[in-house]
Formats: sequence, C-alpha cells, structure tokens
Amino acid sequence: MLPENIPTVTLTARYLTPDGRPMSGTVEFRPPALLTHAEADLFLGGPTRATLDADGRISVVLPATDAPGWNPVAWTYTVTEKLAGLARGGRTYQIALAASVPAVDLADIAPADPSTPQYVAVPGPPGPAGELGPQGPAGPAGAVHSVNGHTEADIVLGAADVAALAAASAGAPGGVATLGADGLVPAAQLPAGGGAVASVNGMTGDVQLTADALGALTPAAGDARYVALGAAPVRSVNGLTGEVVLTAADVTAVPAGEAVLLAGDQTVEGTKTFAVPPATTAAPTTDDALTRRGYVDAVSSAGTWSPSAMGFHGWSFDPAASSANSVQYCINGWVYLIGIPLHAPALVKNVVFYVPGYAGNNALSSSSYAGLYTEAGKRVGLTASLTTLIPATEGRTVICPLSAQYTAQPGRYWVALVVNGPSPTSNGPAFMRGASMGEAPGGSARMPGRFIRHGRLGVTGQTSLPTTFDPGTVVADSNAIWAALS
Repeated sequence: MLPENIPTVTLTARYLTPDGRPMSGTVEFRPPALLTHAEADLFLGGPTRATLDADGRISVVLPATDAPGWNPVAWTYTVTEKLAGLARGGRTYQIALAASVPAVDLADIAPADPSTPQYVAVPGPPGPAGELGPQGPAGPAGAVHSVNGHTEADIVLGAADVAALAAASAGAPGGVATLGADGLVPAAQLPAGGGAVASVNGMTGDVQLTADALGALTPAAGDARYVALGAAPVRSVNGLTGEVVLTAADVTAVPAGEAVLLAGDQTVEGTKTFAVPPATTAAPTTDDALTRRGYVDAVSSAGTWSPSAMGFHGWSFDPAASSANSVQYCINGWVYLIGIPLHAPALVKNVVFYVPGYAGNNALSSSSYAGLYTEAGKRVGLTASLTTLIPATEGRTVICPLSAQYTAQPGRYWVALVVNGPSPTSNGPAFMRGASMGEAPGGSARMPGRFIRHGRLGVTGQTSLPTTFDPGTVVADSNAIWAALS
C-alpha cells in the first residue's frame, strides 16, 4: 500500500482482435532502475504486471510520475506489451502519468512510432480557414447564349414562345373574349340569343304560373287538407308546446333504473350511501338476509368478553389471559411492538396499558413514548412523554391520549413503546404481559412470513419513536405486553 502523500493514477486499457475477440497476455509497467521518495522514506522499483481479463481489459493503479519528492525528478514508465497472437508479442514504449489526471486510458497516451510497422498514419482534423485574399479584377460581360431555347443570331419570339395568346385571337371566334369599359363581355362576343330565358316550365311567351303548374295547392285546397292552428285539439302537454319530449321529471316520476321497487326482483349496483341506515327488526333466516347489529354481536361474542364490551376498539389479547406472576420491564432504548387487530373502522384517541406497579420517583425520562403504527410501518399517532402519563401506582389502567386522533380502517396495527430512565429489571414501570415460553410468546404463534404479533425493532438506544420503519426488520420477541386502543 503506497503512502497517502504519493498521488496515484488509475490506468485502464482494452485489447481486442480485429474481429472483436478479447486478446490475452500481460502488460508490464516498469519505472527506472530504482526511485527514491525522501518525504515518504520509500524506495520504489521493479515491474507491475497486469493480466488481461476475459474481456481483454486491464486496470492498474500506479504512482504519478510528476509527484513532488521523487528522485530523479523527471521519469517515465517503460510499458512492455506481451500479447498472444502478435508476431513479436507486442510493443515497448514510454509513458508519463500526471497527478492532475487521476484516471486515464492507455490508448489515449500510448505514442505512435512512424519507424515501426505498427505505425498507422491518421489524418488530423482540418485546420482553420486562412485569411481572405484580395478581390481580383472584374471579367468581361458574359454573352447571351440562348433565349427561350433559341440560339440563332437574330432571335424573333412569338406569342407561343412565351406561352401567351396572339393579339389577333382577342374577341375573335376560336379565340378569347375581352372585357368592355364596364367590365363585362361585349354583346357582340356573346352567342346568339343574348342569354335570355327561352322557356319556363316548358312554356314560352308571356308565361303565367299557377299552383297547378308548380304542383302546389291553392289556399282553399290547403285549408281543406290541414287543421288551422286554433282548431288543433291538443295545444300543450304538461305545459310544454312545440316539439314536446317528456322526461320522468315532467310526469313526476323516477327514471327507470333509479328507483328501488317495493315488489319484484331487482339488482342494485354500486356503492350506496344512506342518510338513515336501513333497519330490520327480524332475525335473519337465510345467509343473505339483512340483520341487526345486536344480533351479530350476540352471535359472534356469545358468552365471551369482547374489547367493545370493555370500552375498547381492540386489544392485543383478553387481559384475563395475562400472566399471573410475571410482568414486563422494558429495556432502555428498545422499541417494543404490540400487535392489535381492528375489525371495523374506529376513531382512535388513546393508547391504553395496564401498569401493575410503578414507584414513580421520576424514574422515567422525557424520552419515553407510546405510538400507533399501521401494518406498513407508518406512524399515525404519538403520545406525549410517558413521564406525564404514567403515575406511581400499585396497579391501574393507564390511558395515554394521542396528540391527534386517528380514523383507523379495519386492519392490523402496532402499538409502539420506548422506555428510558428506569432500571430494566426493577423500578419499572411494569407492564401487564401474557404467558411466555421459548424465544417468543406462545400467543404469537404464526405461519412463516405472517404479521408479527409481539416483536421489536432491531435497533437499540432509541430516545424517540421513528416516523416509519420497514416491517421486514421487525424481530419476533417474548414481550407479550398487553395494550389496547380506545
């Protein structure tokens, strides 16, 4: 490893055959016999050999040749190419590596030697335009060589030569008409008859047209065929006149497909919002019958205590199933996660714990909090510091209000808990927990990859609850802490 005060250059190269296949072999970089770097207390010498990889590439890091402190001051690398398939194996040439260019490709700095067979002359780009020279003398006037295709000495053009009409054809038969001073074609140039009407409906002379001649009705015949406006039997429909088109609203009716029928079969589609929810007093008799909330609660929770029966939206488990002789003390800086399912929408205002005992004495620090997270790991609720919420007690339900209430949809949620300050094994606060065995509580048994009911985040030393976390980082834990939402 070279000292940090010696700048280096990353040198790359690629060798291919003319048909694009990677070449094989090595490229050797050798400095002069032995270099001295007094500031780094270093001698540097010997070759550095790079072997072409499967793509014909090399990449090697070498000291810059112009770095201060070298003795000799100015030196170069001797590059020796030893490549398979070349008549003489490769080339040998010198290169310098400037510290100001920390990355360079060998193809950009390898010299071309006109005296060797490998030299290929490549034309450079065109040089800049030179200065404009002085204007030369004016030449003699050019001669006309042809006019409209004529090249004879004395050219005489006719109307046809310039795509024009001969003057003699103006106003003449077979020619073109002209316009008089009034902008009209003179009568002398119009055809015989002067354009007058020759007949009307096949009649000539002083023609008098009648209704019969036009295939029309006389006023008397029209009156006999049609009803006069004032004699029509229907004059309006629902107050509308003219071309009347009635809608359901015009006849105080509900449009077809928008009304619920009182009898007969009907399919009602889409989401419906009721100002007053539909109700029934009868118990259901079939699987698809309308039912009452009280009936559902009685059937689903018959003989059992549900969270709603105790005033909660949901809990981690029935508190009556808690451990009789074991409490949970929280390790400082751990973020504990307690899973709670919600089976119906709920307005969550509080996170609730049961604290079997807490001596108080300001054991909790201000960096102790509880919060609410979605199954996706997004925080949707946070309490104030638990120092203001958990009092000294020998056992009580502790209600911890969220700073902002949260409208929760049905799903699975985590209550998060981070405690700092007290001894994790003695001066509490203690939290009610469920029975536990093994590395995780028996009540958290689950299929692989499913929601972790009791767990914690893998990070430690936390003094606050994160805004979000990756659910994939949740670690199953034996903390079967009881918590509820209200």
